[in-house]
Amino acid sequence: MEKSIEIHPISQIDILRGRSEIDLGGLVDQILEFKTQRLDPNPINSHYEDTKCPDSPIIDEIVAELKAAFKGVTEMDLVLMDMWSHIHEKNMSTNQHSHYPADVSGVFYIKVPEGSGQLVFHPAANPYHPGRIPFKPEEKLFFLFPSFLDHSVTRNQSDETRISLSFNFKIKKESPNE
Repeated sequence: MEKSIEIHPISQIDILRGRSEIDLGGLVDQILEFKTQRLDPNPINSHYEDTKCPDSPIIDEIVAELKAAFKGVTEMDLVLMDMWSHIHEKNMSTNQHSHYPADVSGVFYIKVPEGSGQLVFHPAANPYHPGRIPFKPEEKLFFLFPSFLDHSVTRNQSDETRISLSFNFKIKKESPNE
C-alpha cells in the first residue's frame, strides 16, 4: 500500500542578498552633509543614528535597483514608504527592532570599514532555530527582508564611520479591476 505524504510549509523567512554595480561616487559626502539632521536628536534613543536622506539621483537608482531585485525574485512590485540613512560612529550600534507594519525592509551599505559591525537577524518565531544570524556587510551589498523580522546591528568597533541606507516598502496590491 502506497502512503500519501504531503509537505505543508508554515514558516519560512527569506532574506534577499544582492550586490550593486551602481557608482556611489560622492554619495558619502552627500549623506554626511545631513549628519546633523538626525531623525531623533536624543543620543540615548536607538534612532539617534538615523538621519534624513538627501535627494539624490544615486539614491533614486538604488531604490529602483532594490525594487527590480525584489520583483525579479517574487514577481511583486514594491512601493517606497520611507527611507533614511544610518551614520554609525565608533561604538554605535542599533538595538533589536522590526519595521512592522511595512511589508519589506531593506538596507544598502555605502561605506563599511573593517570591524564596523554586522547586521544580525533574530528569527524568534522558530524556537529550534539559532537566535542570531549575522551577516557581514560590504560596500554596495544590500539586503531585503520581511519587515516583521527582528534585526539589530552590532557595535562599530572601527575608528571610521559606517554609512548605510534603510528603506521600508509596501507590496503593491493589484486593484480588483486588473
